[in-house]
Amino acid sequence: MNPISCAKSLASVFSYIRTVPVYLCYLRSPYKKLIKMDLDRWRDVTSDRCNPEKSDLALMMRLLKTQKSFRNLVLNRLKKPPRTIESIIQYGITRFLWKPLDSLSLATYNIGGGLFIQHGFSTVLDAESVGENCWLNQQVTVGYSGTEHPTIGDNVRIHCGAIIIGGVTMHNNSVAAAGAVVVKDVPENAVVGGVPAKIIKYIDKKEVSICRESI
Repeated sequence: MNPISCAKSLASVFSYIRTVPVYLCYLRSPYKKLIKMDLDRWRDVTSDRCNPEKSDLALMMRLLKTQKSFRNLVLNRLKKPPRTIESIIQYGITRFLWKPLDSLSLATYNIGGGLFIQHGFSTVLDAESVGENCWLNQQVTVGYSGTEHPTIGDNVRIHCGAIIIGGVTMHNNSVAAAGAVVVKDVPENAVVGGVPAKIIKYIDKKEVSICRESI
């Protein structure tokens, strides 16, 4: 075996050793269902469609190794209240083994399963609640204005540089385009953009179905 192949093999073994404790934490977590939804979503979005991982352990190892944003999401699940001694230990083990992305802040714990974070650099998520199967990009801010913060529905996509602030609601299947500043409620199936954000178009049910299948 040549030195490069040997180094790759050793790196894979090391990644496996680091992943197994986190995988066991996932299996014992009371929020196992949410993490399972996350794994399935990230598999759909990031896996080679011709050769997807056959096991959740293999998938988790790849995601922890290559996707720092996924580490933040797992840590958010393990830290979700109510906290117990076991959950505190699980969080500590995971954070020690896999350093999260420092510039990504997931400050809310009421997040539905299947959240996908693409290039989570400099993104802040501090919402009242987040629905299932949402999508966040880099440099997104979802947060307070005064004492109120947003509510995000199911299947919502928030693209790079978008800002959603205050007590607004982004309803199911809505989209905030890149750079949008959302200060009013966004109706279901609406795409908004601009500063301040205005409705650009509506996505019909067929487009929503195609979008879900494509990701």
